[in-house]
Amino acid sequence: MSANYIEVQIFGQVLRLHCPPEQQQHLLSSAERLEERVAVLKEQSGIIQLEKVLAIVALNLNYELELEKQKNENNKNVLEACIHQLDSSLGKLNNLGVIDTNQ
Repeated sequence: MSANYIEVQIFGQVLRLHCPPEQQQHLLSSAERLEERVAVLKEQSGIIQLEKVLAIVALNLNYELELEKQKNENNKNVLEACIHQLDSSLGKLNNLGVIDTNQ
C-alpha cells in the first residue's frame, strides 16, 4: 500500500483513504473516537439504525465545532483588544518621553 493511503476499519467496513503519512495516526484516532461516540449513542438512545445514529453524531460534532469556532473568535477579539490597549499605552508612554524608540 502506498505511503499516502491508509486502511481504516470503521463500523465493520474497511475504508481505504488518501492520507499524508504525518496525519495517519490522527486519522486512526479520529476513527476510534467516532466508533466510541456511535457506540455510546446507540447504547444511550436505543437507536439501532446506523444511519440515524451517524446523523445524530454528525450533528453533535458539527455543533461542538461551531462552539469551538465561536470560542476562537471570542479569544481573537479579546487578544485584539489587548493588543490595541497595549499599543495605546505604549504610544502614550512614547509621547511622554518615558520610552525612547530611537534606539
